[in-house]
Amino acid sequence: MAKRRITVKTLRGEAARYAKPGTQKEAAILTAATRLFGRKGYEGSRTAEIAAAAGVTERTLFRYFPSKEDLYRRVMFPALLTATLPEELADVGRLFGADAKSFDRWHREILSRRLEAAKRSAPQFRLLLAGVLTDEPLRRRVVELWRQNLWSFALAAMRRFQRGGALRRDLRPETLARAIISLNLGYILARALLAPEAEWDDKAEIEATVELMLRGAAARSG
Repeated sequence: MAKRRITVKTLRGEAARYAKPGTQKEAAILTAATRLFGRKGYEGSRTAEIAAAAGVTERTLFRYFPSKEDLYRRVMFPALLTATLPEELADVGRLFGADAKSFDRWHREILSRRLEAAKRSAPQFRLLLAGVLTDEPLRRRVVELWRQNLWSFALAAMRRFQRGGALRRDLRPETLARAIISLNLGYILARALLAPEAEWDDKAEIEATVELMLRGAAARSG
């Protein structure tokens, strides 16, 4: 993967260029690269194969993207931006710190928003997942960005709900945040990436996920 430093500014720039390719040929290259990088990873994808899938010559591909690394950055960074920064970053306080919201409403809104983002950008999310599993420097950068932009807000929300009595106070905020992330990510991966063709009832599944987090899975006695 790219060795250059990944910043929010860089992510936004590449994402904007990905969203509005200059020509139909560039758009075709980006579509083919997203699909092949997601399936084969960075090392396993050849530029000649990407060019053929896009219906252009390899020479044409290199006119748009001087190197495979440049092409990878263009398709990877929009996924990285979507995964590590909510669309409403400027409004992150409303999502994570609104005192008026109950825990179940808060959890429902977070999961619903992240699910919609994953469904809209499923090929990019698949690409990001493949990259994180095979590219250790990328994984570290994803974790760094996520911690910088979301983790502290998530912990603050857990503490707020603990103080309000909605969540157990004997558990560490970090434990609660990780549990929510695990539940949410499990459904998002299954719904948007692993089996998108299945007959999902998103509303019911989201409600069940929120209920599972809030009430647990143990059978109630009596």
